[in-house]
Amino acid sequence: MSKRTERGASATAVQTDLNKRTKQEWIEGAAALKHERFEIAGALFDCKYDDLLSMQDVQDRLDAYLRPVEKKEETLNDNSEG
Repeated sequence: MSKRTERGASATAVQTDLNKRTKQEWIEGAAALKHERFEIAGALFDCKYDDLLSMQDVQDRLDAYLRPVEKKEETLNDNSEG
């Protein structure tokens, strides 16, 4: 790998780390994501206090938290038979 490529790769990694924030920083900055603090806190409830999360991580967790997958209800008594 050339030095230019190595520098580019390490610069990308550094930039990615700079875009990550802690759980508390995301909660405090909830307005930037156009959500309430309690929504962010709920979405990140299982994260450790000092975990670094990217905006995409937070958005994915928010989507899952606010729009959970509906489970199919199983009927106990199916009356469709004639």
